[in-house]
Parts: sequence; C-alpha cells; structure tokens
Amino acid sequence: MGLDAFVYCRCWQDGLTTPCPVGPVGYDEEGCLTLLPTDRYDAAAENAFYAWMAEDACPHRHMELVSEGVANWTGVRMFQQALRAAGADRFPTLVAGLPDGNDGGLTAGQAATALTELDAFRDGRIADETALVDEATGEVVMQYIESYRGVFMHGPGWHAGVEPAGFFVVDTAAEPPVTLFRATRFAQRVLPDGRVELVGDDGTRATVAMRPVGEHGSPPPERLAVSTRPRSADEYAYIVEPLRRLCAASVATGNPVMWC
Repeated sequence: MGLDAFVYCRCWQDGLTTPCPVGPVGYDEEGCLTLLPTDRYDAAAENAFYAWMAEDACPHRHMELVSEGVANWTGVRMFQQALRAAGADRFPTLVAGLPDGNDGGLTAGQAATALTELDAFRDGRIADETALVDEATGEVVMQYIESYRGVFMHGPGWHAGVEPAGFFVVDTAAEPPVTLFRATRFAQRVLPDGRVELVGDDGTRATVAMRPVGEHGSPPPERLAVSTRPRSADEYAYIVEPLRRLCAASVATGNPVMWC
C-alpha cells in the first residue's frame, strides 16, 4: 500500500479526444473527469465511459499525461519527517500538500511552488537520522519514524520500536502499557521455547514472547545498536524524482496533481 498520483493530459480541454460514446462527461468536485450523474444509474454507460477513457479517447492511457507510484506509506512518512527536520517553513507547500491518505491533490500553482521546494530540498542539508543497526554488518534494521512513534514491530500484546532514547519493547496488554525493555545497545538470543532474551549493555534484561528483531528469512542479528547517522538528499530520490515529474506535468498542463 502506498501513495500514487497522476496528472491529466489536456486532450479533453483542447477538444482533441475522440467522441465519447456516452454522456454527459465533465469534471466532478474533486477534479476527476467522469460520467456525470443522470436520473438513473447506468452500469453499461459507466463501463463504456471508462473503456473509452482507458484506451480510445486520446494517445494517453486513462487520459493521464503522467502517472507515478510515488512511494509506499513508510517512504512518504520518512520524507515528511525529513522535510520537517530540515525546516517546515522552508517547504510549506510540500509539508501541507503531501497527504495522509489517497485523496486530494495539488493545484498547478501549488505544483509550481512545490517544484522550487523539491529543488531546494535536493540541494540542501538533510537532518541526521536515528536508526537501529546490526552491529556485525552495519545494516540498518529500521529507521525512527516520528509519525509511527518509532514503532515498527507489532504482536499480540506487545510492540517494539526505536527512537533516539533507544530500542524499546512495550507490553500493550497492561493497563496502562508497561515498557519491558529499553537500551541503546543490546544483544538478543532466541530461547528454546521461542521467546527472545534481550540484554542491554547497561545491564537491563528482559525475556519477551516476541519475534526476534531483524529476522527476515535469515538468522536475526545477535547485537544491535541505536545510532545517529547522516543522510543525504540522494537517499530521498525515490520520492523526490516522481514528485518532480508530477509537478512539472501539472505546471505544463495547468491540471492538478491528483493523489490516488
């Protein structure tokens, strides 16, 4: 699951489409080209409209000049966090315009401003990142994501995560929830009964009925540490570049960027 977006071509506005076999056609309140409602619902007409729009209306499939899979939701949240850390006042259009769900969009005017902000982000300094790292390999197991309060593992009655203060495991079945373990550097060991023993370098210790941290079809890391590492703007190219293509298409056509 993630955020997708598109920008319509101008073929409909400029009268360059083939005749639509059904009608009436127009833009709805969200800015989507659609078969406008009539006195009764006509499924056959709706199917004919979408088939026309997908293949026959103009050279652009679905009448979209640009269509992008922007990022998965974790990637979106990481970028939003990076924007805020770099200075929300420097990127007001991106901070306000990137959605929390699959709806809404950016006007062509907002897209023009967003292009300038994306270039500034790409050329500017990015804030350091807090991450949980496999000490043996240096591989990042999980980054701290503020929107998720650092939580990246969930199970029955527990969750675990990473934040600047350390890796943590919380008993969510307790009322109120209880922190079972917290450490900035620790070892983990899977016991014969399947539980995980966690031992912090500061002497903290817990045995928890949870999955090992960092297990993805291979032996889990034996030692992990919370570290702060520098990030570069290049690491956000996965979302900056599709956003730039969308915003450039919006400016060129005058049509909005539509989140979906």
